[in-house]
Amino acid sequence: MNYMKKIFWMAAAVVFTLTSCEDFLDSYNYTEANTSNYPAAPADLNKELAALYGVMNQYCNDPLQTPWFVWNIMSDDSNGAGGTGDVESHAIGHLMSNKDALFETAWHSTYVGIARANAIIYAVDAFDWTGQEATRNQLLGEAYFMRGLYYLWGVQFWGDIPAYWSAAAPDPCPQVSAEEVTFPHILADFVSAMNLMQHGATQQGDGHATKGAAEGYLARAYMFYQGFYKKAGELKSANLAEVVLPQQEGVTGNLSKSDVEKALRDCIDNGGYKLLSDFRLLWQYTNELTSPDYPFVRDLASTWAGNGNEEQIFQVQFGNMASWNGTIGMGFTNMTSLYCSLRCDEDASGNVNGGQATFPFGQGWGQATFNYNSVGEWSNSDPRKRATVLVCDEELEKFAYTTSCSEETGFYNKKWMSVTCNESTWSDNTKAYTWWGVYRSKNSTVANNNGNSFQGDHFADIILLRLSDVMLMYTELTGDASEMNKVRARAGLPEIAYSWDNIQSERRWELYGEGIRFNDIRRWSGKDTGEGSFAATALQKQDGSTVNYMGTWTTMHHASSSWAKRYSQTNGFLPIPPAQIRNIDDASVLKQNAGWGDDLMSDWNMSGTPVY
Repeated sequence: MNYMKKIFWMAAAVVFTLTSCEDFLDSYNYTEANTSNYPAAPADLNKELAALYGVMNQYCNDPLQTPWFVWNIMSDDSNGAGGTGDVESHAIGHLMSNKDALFETAWHSTYVGIARANAIIYAVDAFDWTGQEATRNQLLGEAYFMRGLYYLWGVQFWGDIPAYWSAAAPDPCPQVSAEEVTFPHILADFVSAMNLMQHGATQQGDGHATKGAAEGYLARAYMFYQGFYKKAGELKSANLAEVVLPQQEGVTGNLSKSDVEKALRDCIDNGGYKLLSDFRLLWQYTNELTSPDYPFVRDLASTWAGNGNEEQIFQVQFGNMASWNGTIGMGFTNMTSLYCSLRCDEDASGNVNGGQATFPFGQGWGQATFNYNSVGEWSNSDPRKRATVLVCDEELEKFAYTTSCSEETGFYNKKWMSVTCNESTWSDNTKAYTWWGVYRSKNSTVANNNGNSFQGDHFADIILLRLSDVMLMYTELTGDASEMNKVRARAGLPEIAYSWDNIQSERRWELYGEGIRFNDIRRWSGKDTGEGSFAATALQKQDGSTVNYMGTWTTMHHASSSWAKRYSQTNGFLPIPPAQIRNIDDASVLKQNAGWGDDLMSDWNMSGTPVY
């Protein structure tokens, strides 16, 4: 497996700064580029496109601003965890807040992404594409896809947000209804992307959006829209009205359930993707330097399928150019791996994690540990459980429950963790500590990206969409169990019939710990369905779960009221950064989400540790 292109790529265009987002949408001004003389040539649009993808790395600078990590912690599958001082992750896990600026970076990144997408969409036809129509359509399709993606993240984070679909934002740019305005535009963007792009137009796994990615995200957005906003319930049998789409290039009519099913079918049949032969090959702990010494994977006939493998449809990519400075900074390395790895402080006896005693998993901040009760709900007969959940007390030689840990369970996410190998420099983890660092040092003279292998040598993709997810969405929409059973067969599990319970369960365990669960339970509940909803009931199961706090086992309870109450109050939406509301100072333009107003300050503002 050639990993070098992943570790050492240098794409300076990723940090290109062209945007058109006006400062009334933000506390900062992102209108630095002179659009009167740029772009000057079609090649300039490729730089803008690289910058558009680079916004995903801006989110990654702090995992607690990324959709996948935040939603994983907010779900019933994971705790915030980390240290006693990591109030931010605790607050997110309890559907609360600990500071005004909690999601400022996510808000900024969302609007930078939207602005960059709009800049490409409205500049593309300033040039003559005669003879290069396919190139033009692919570029435009990718821009539509990314605009849809950033708006999808925005509305799933905050609900009704300011929105615009023009070259520049109007002033003022008020909140609009996500249900009535933004979601139809999101669906239209994915339809445009799907129809403008062609299968095989880009090299698989090169980081670009594809027709298959647009088809998969069309389904993801459509299913959330119908389930959450329209309260459709079981989608297989729901009578769903066509969605009236705004007209734009690539959109030829309204959107029906049948259209979405056909898109998924096309992705499965013609996208060029396939399920890997073994579930474990998706995850970096099966890499060539680690697997020979890791008993759990010694039976495999091959090693890790690598970044951009044939099951991945869309992902966030990383490269060896991170630093602690700049807008993106550490976003060029997979900081999620660092946050999700074994808590690195000492226990009462002076033991530490991340060395030979915890091989092959490295140290980190110890956040997003799996919830004790949720792990208990997963049958041990499912091989994916052990492939996903690291049970530290069983699999590691000596695991340290540190004197600083909070919401610790000893259950870690193998999909996202830092991985070491027996050639790792245990005595000096600033050098070649992770297996990536060892691979780098063995195959090049390039220094580790930020001078610290423990914190910076993390280059596994964050997989945002893979084929098994698409196959399970197809089963959920159609009731055709064959695709679900192909996913199960890959895991070595017997066939089962379609039922709503079965597809809900299958999605949970196949995608466990990947940041998908939270929005699944929201759409299975419907908006404004109270403390008895599917989501609220699932989240409330965290109450009384077993946790380790500062080296002592105890039970966890909600920090103010209950998970069910907080979900009912907020519908799972986050607080709009208060600085944005103060900056505009006009409730007709921007107002706070339900459940986060000043009248509830004492209920949602978390200043200390949860209740144990």
